[in-house]
Amino acid sequence: MAEEKKSPEEQGEKKSKMGLIIIIAVAALVVLGGGGAAMMFMMGGGETPAQEAEKSTEAAASEEQYYLVTLDTFVVNLADPKGDRFMKATLRVVVNDPSLGERIRTDDLFRARLRDKTLSILSSKQFKDVNSPVGKESLRRELTREYSQIFPPGSVKEVLFVELIIQ
Repeated sequence: MAEEKKSPEEQGEKKSKMGLIIIIAVAALVVLGGGGAAMMFMMGGGETPAQEAEKSTEAAASEEQYYLVTLDTFVVNLADPKGDRFMKATLRVVVNDPSLGERIRTDDLFRARLRDKTLSILSSKQFKDVNSPVGKESLRRELTREYSQIFPPGSVKEVLFVELIIQ
């Protein structure tokens, strides 16, 4: 018996069906692979509780807000032996309470204590004490420490020099 030859139309249908099946299979693999990758990404790869606690602590610390409080400009004579050196400093204090800026503007006693402490510290320095980067950093730490005694506990983060001219 002779084999029947298939018409070109039947062969075309088989090819198109096979192509459709391949396309559907590839699409299913892409969807499943993407879903699996998304699940792994969302689950985070199985961190230990200690790592998760550390991340939450870091997130809480980064969410803490700080505010800049601008202080007056201070001009003082330095404590040099000849007495011919001056310092001009404009300071900003980084605090965690936005109401402290208003308090400095409205509370005369608070502002006077702050100015007095700042003038006392700045005028006690000699040129050699504040001329180097190490000296400026030491002055910044001293001001931060002293301001921490005047401001409410824990509210002072750091003191910044906006302007510092030594002559």
